[in-house]
Amino acid sequence: TAAVCVAKLHDISAARVEDQGFLETLGELLCDGNPMVVANAVAAITEILDTNPSAATQVKIDTPTVNKLLTALNECTEWGQIFILDSLNNYNPRDEKESISICERITPRLAHANAAVVLSAVKVLMKLMERIQNTEFVQILQKKLAPPLVTLLSAESEIQYVALRNINLIVQKRPDILKHE
Repeated sequence: TAAVCVAKLHDISAARVEDQGFLETLGELLCDGNPMVVANAVAAITEILDTNPSAATQVKIDTPTVNKLLTALNECTEWGQIFILDSLNNYNPRDEKESISICERITPRLAHANAAVVLSAVKVLMKLMERIQNTEFVQILQKKLAPPLVTLLSAESEIQYVALRNINLIVQKRPDILKHE
């Protein structure tokens, strides 16, 4: 979609993109009804923010936008899911209730066939678990995280390596996560 072109145009002329209001338009596309448009807008915003972090002031991600992203997550491609999950990792929920809600909506991604989608979901869930005080919910979530991580170890050697590196970091943060595996 045209959203991807904005990121390319930003590489060529960041000032023109900002002057023409394309960043605000990308922000509006996050609420589009087409999941592919949403995923491409997220990808473009991510690429722009990687090169120009100050542009974040022009793209606001709030609770209604996060809900739209979570809705699009169920219907977009694997790459789109990864971009959306990575953008959700940069979002700070208002409160514990919102954190739990996001976790509940992301948890089904742990059963995805694509290892990158699974690891992106794990990354978001690990971050959100830090914000949740409800120990019972966190323990349930930890039990749901363990099987997908172990399953990744039966994939190709390259994926096994990445999975083991991530498992090492996760176990350092949450030593009991693989207790039952």
